[in-house]
Amino acid sequence: MIHSFSGDPFLATRAARKLLAQLKQEAGEFTELAEDLSEAAVNAVAGQAGLFGAGGLYLDFDAAYRGQAGIKPRNAMLTLLPSLPDDVAVIVVDSSATPARQKQWQAISKHLNLPTPRFQALERWVGSELEAAGVSYARGVPALLVELFGEDLPAMASEIAKLSLLDGEVDQDRLRLVTGKDSLADAFGLIDAIAAGRPAAALEQCRALGQQGEEPVKVLAAISWQFALVGRCVALLAADPHAGDAAVAAGLKVKPFVAGKVRRIAAGLDEASLLPVMRAIARAELAGKSGGDGSWALERLALEVSGLLRN
Repeated sequence: MIHSFSGDPFLATRAARKLLAQLKQEAGEFTELAEDLSEAAVNAVAGQAGLFGAGGLYLDFDAAYRGQAGIKPRNAMLTLLPSLPDDVAVIVVDSSATPARQKQWQAISKHLNLPTPRFQALERWVGSELEAAGVSYARGVPALLVELFGEDLPAMASEIAKLSLLDGEVDQDRLRLVTGKDSLADAFGLIDAIAAGRPAAALEQCRALGQQGEEPVKVLAAISWQFALVGRCVALLAADPHAGDAAVAAGLKVKPFVAGKVRRIAAGLDEASLLPVMRAIARAELAGKSGGDGSWALERLALEVSGLLRN
């Protein structure tokens, strides 16, 4: 039986690892293959399983197949896997699977796609994680965790694991104390300076965040999240220029205080002026996540976008 997982890398890998722990009790030893994944290695394990009893394979497609060079061997592996003996359990992590490849997985395996939760879905995910961990929490805690960590699911899961060790209810004040973070609250100050077209203030905010030990990639994620909402709001206001905070909150499915901030930024933009802003954010995120200097990527973004938005 083949089990495959795609979607958010953290969620897909976590679900695959959970299944691996379960199947080890039933199918015995599993061989894990990542960078060393090859047809020969898979056939060798399958052959041993036939001789010595059922076994299993845990295959990390994310690590094995990257870029153009990975396309041909990955396709060959997709052809090979259905031909393995039925008693060989196979778990595959292919988090970057396109919709077309997900259909391939659905045809040959039990497939689960776990996309990254965003916006209101992210708060619901946090709430479900808190409940699953047995954390008693006050209203507003899931939203605050999102404010503090953006879309950093591993970091939030780690903090929730810590919270599960506490006695009593976790409220917002206790959460801030336990995490020792106020990152996105500070990041929102940076966003305000950028949106106001104040390069000097934006640069000062960047350096203050750095001194506090905030990771540039997380701040970039906060900026990206905020301006993704701004982009949607620009489209909403183009259709209804008189839309107020309540209409924006309903249209974007965000809380009123977020809607108000987003609407104020979006009111000064249109599609033409928004495009270079989104391109700058995309370049900065790419630089920050691909081994570049994250601090410089953040500072450059702050200067570039605040310059674009200067009145």
